[in-house]
Amino acid sequence: MQGSSSSSFAMPSLLPPIIPAGAGGSPGRRIVVAHRLPLLATPDKNSPFGFAFSLDADAIPLQLSRGFTSPVTYIGTLPSPAQSELVPSDELDAYLMDTFNCLPVHLAGDRHAMFYHGFCKHYLWPLLHYMQPPAFMASSSTTAAAAAFIAANRQFADRIIEVISPDDGDLVVVHDYHLMLLPTFLRRKCPHAGVGIFLHSPFPPDEIFTSAAGVGDELLRGLLNADLVGFHTVDYARNFISCCARLVGIRSAAAVHGGGGHLGFNYHGRNVIVKVFAVGIDLSHLRATLASPEAAAKAREIADEYRGRVLIVGVDDVDVFKGVKLKLLAMEKFFEKNRTFRGKVVLVQINNPARSHGADIDAIRDEMDKIAHRITRRFAGDEEGEGAAAAAAPEILVRIIDGPVPMHEKVAYYAAADCCVITSVRDGLNRIPYYYTACREEFAGVVPSSGDVVPGGAGRRRSNKTSAVVLSEFAGSSACLGDGVIRVNPWSTDAIADAMHGAITMAGEDKLARHRSNYRYLREHDAATWAPAFDGTLRFACRDHAVMTFVGLGFGMSFRAIAVRPEFQPLVHRREEDEQGGVLPGRA
Repeated sequence: MQGSSSSSFAMPSLLPPIIPAGAGGSPGRRIVVAHRLPLLATPDKNSPFGFAFSLDADAIPLQLSRGFTSPVTYIGTLPSPAQSELVPSDELDAYLMDTFNCLPVHLAGDRHAMFYHGFCKHYLWPLLHYMQPPAFMASSSTTAAAAAFIAANRQFADRIIEVISPDDGDLVVVHDYHLMLLPTFLRRKCPHAGVGIFLHSPFPPDEIFTSAAGVGDELLRGLLNADLVGFHTVDYARNFISCCARLVGIRSAAAVHGGGGHLGFNYHGRNVIVKVFAVGIDLSHLRATLASPEAAAKAREIADEYRGRVLIVGVDDVDVFKGVKLKLLAMEKFFEKNRTFRGKVVLVQINNPARSHGADIDAIRDEMDKIAHRITRRFAGDEEGEGAAAAAAPEILVRIIDGPVPMHEKVAYYAAADCCVITSVRDGLNRIPYYYTACREEFAGVVPSSGDVVPGGAGRRRSNKTSAVVLSEFAGSSACLGDGVIRVNPWSTDAIADAMHGAITMAGEDKLARHRSNYRYLREHDAATWAPAFDGTLRFACRDHAVMTFVGLGFGMSFRAIAVRPEFQPLVHRREEDEQGGVLPGRA
């Protein structure tokens, strides 16, 4: 059994304290590490190295770094296809560092494929989303993928070591589950480093995590080698604490000594804080996108195309956990139950590009297309969808748009939609309701007139700033938005269909109250508020590192650093007293 803790369990608030930007000063750099650098790469023969690089304003690590008061250096792999086509060189590294403060990690093609597609997406992603690993995961291919995952995390740590200077106040901020082992390698090579990791994914209960035989305990120790472990929700944080108790042997979590109301572990003499941090959206960037001529032009196009109809929007990754099939089945149930809305309501489903590949992704796409065509065939045209007009020119009731869709087009759909529907069966956060609510509030252009379909729909312009969100109870943002959304169990298509009907027929006062509640949350938790909260907690967690002595124990993934404080008194002094006639404790 490894680890130590207090004998009693305490549960102070997991929510972060409000720390104003720059409070207490922020010396040193912030080294922000993620799987991908926050860059876009477009092939361009006239640009250095054959690609035109630019910062990706939609990259979450970039958005969440906006609130840091210290200089930021980004570490990660190159964007695709630059990663597969560019040959690593010192000149490339220097160009990206000088121009964008980005330092690339060059993973060989085979290693990156095994690391990301083989292990992260096909093993870790299902596990973290509460799906027990299937039997085939115990195969030689999984062993090779796990080796690539370990090697990639080690390579990321080596890159950090090249630039970090803990004595100057540098801190490392790691984003997401791809790099869960990185703190172990970094603690081995630089024991005084201050390391915080934030998981953008869910974290499963211990009965799921323990099914990852031979892997789960190593992943937990990787996280425990950080000083701060952050999550989206209280449930995920509690699941992590339970997993540590069951797999690593830490009996409990307690308030960390020194104030601040932080919850954490004493892990081999070093505090590890567990905390929940609110992740919002970059409202300033969103406002700029909404004000662009491209967004205005798309909004006018949508207004013309869907005039006189109620527009429901959904935006999801092509992923087994996003529940898009359930959404479409619920839409079919909606038209079965509500004959008067046939031909008057349309669902626009935008599919982001799949982050991985495989037969399961192809099957999801095929199922979505089949259900969408069946809905149109059944319900378009006349009331029953069986007339000659329907057969000749059926009106689309479900429109599926396969990405990538530019952000200026997405915001136009958000602003135009009467309702947003998210039916994830498991989701770390899901910020789509945030974007939808903000666009409904901020957009100043024209939106479609829904005529007499819904109350107050005739001749609308952007004056009544309201919104309606139907949101899965298994999405992290459901807990954040609270009563501002209509929560549903995504496995119940009847419940989703009823929620859709309730959303589009909701009284104006109720819709306005929910909208204002959601938008108030977004204003208070803009993306810029994440960095000062996370940074302040991380500085608190590693405040004593400079005076500690670290002793490394263990090999491979079982490595841990024993922290010895200055007040530590070796037992040798007691032994000397005993030899001189003293009495040891517990001996008469």
